[in-house]
Amino acid sequence: MIVVIILISITTFILLLISDFKMGQISHKKTGYPINTAETHGQYELFSNGLTLFEAFFQDISEAKVRVDISFFIIDQDELSRKFLDILKKKAQEGVPVHLLGDRLGCYQINKQIRNELKEAGVHFAFAEKPSFPLFFYHLNRRNHRKITVIDGKIAYIGGFNVGSNYTGHNPKFGDWRDYHLRYTGEVVEKLHAVFIKDWYEYTGEKLTTIKISHPEGKKVSVLDSDGLGVAEEFNRIIRSASKEIIIGTPYFIPTPKLLHSLKNALKNGIELHILVPMKSDHPFVKEAGIVFLNELYQKGAHIKFFDAGFYHSKVIIVDGGFADIGTANFDRRSFFLNKEVNTYVYDKTFIAAVREGYFQDMKDAVPFDESWLKNRSLSTKINEKIAAKLRPLL
Repeated sequence: MIVVIILISITTFILLLISDFKMGQISHKKTGYPINTAETHGQYELFSNGLTLFEAFFQDISEAKVRVDISFFIIDQDELSRKFLDILKKKAQEGVPVHLLGDRLGCYQINKQIRNELKEAGVHFAFAEKPSFPLFFYHLNRRNHRKITVIDGKIAYIGGFNVGSNYTGHNPKFGDWRDYHLRYTGEVVEKLHAVFIKDWYEYTGEKLTTIKISHPEGKKVSVLDSDGLGVAEEFNRIIRSASKEIIIGTPYFIPTPKLLHSLKNALKNGIELHILVPMKSDHPFVKEAGIVFLNELYQKGAHIKFFDAGFYHSKVIIVDGGFADIGTANFDRRSFFLNKEVNTYVYDKTFIAAVREGYFQDMKDAVPFDESWLKNRSLSTKINEKIAAKLRPLL
């Protein structure tokens, strides 16, 4: 009898979670804002190594004179994170307004003591996406995944790096952390700033303004901010625009049926498809969730490899050598349907050629996804693939 009660209780709990999530999806489609695209211009520099990124990042913040606005998905509690927060406190104490936004789950290590220290120094801190009732389970899965920094209205950073020693290769579990982050100057900074200001108002009710300054002309750039709506459709449009080559780098590869169909069509039409994903996994089931899709594309002729020289966290799509998408959105269901994301499109062929060269350098040293790897994958991997199939909406 006790076993029956336990089973009924577990089943009821699971059904309640499913109902919560489904109702949340319906509500989100009604109230969420559609993907927003803004064409602009600017100059940009790519960082793929955490040590060089944070050296430039911290220096730019240290030199701020007007205002510093920052949003991150994850801020750890370690040596690098403490240095980051100390720099912000110092700027605030110098009289420079500092606003720091952290996702409630990703920044769970920003505890009350740290928040009090930030407040005492004059840093304005707020959490994004606090889980709330009703539809608690759905809100728990809705994250602000953006990483935006705007300094004095002149410099902006966005990309895949969060704040912590993991991202500088100091975690022995992951080793070298490969990621893409962009440093922008020019008018594009104002467009990225507008995304941060919109988020800050949503979570605090405080209205900030963009910093208006004169920007010289630069290269064409597009900024896309999304609320979990429209990313899959936009990625599908990008893929369908290809005529020669599609390059995808992502830590998680869990496409929608439409995206998978478009990638298969591209292969059918003779378009080269390259996909790079990590061998290691930083979250349960995400690697296994993608294997079935990778295999389908491999059987159709896609070139797929596992990055095994550390952890691969880059988010990049390059089409025909003339277009590149770099930002925070992964090639997975969370970025397509749940998370707030911000991406940028760049079109400069010289810059894209350099990114493409770096990508293929990583591919050169990676492990092939082929019949041998499939045959020799472990039993636990095969079991996790079955479990992951049921969890894809959350992955």
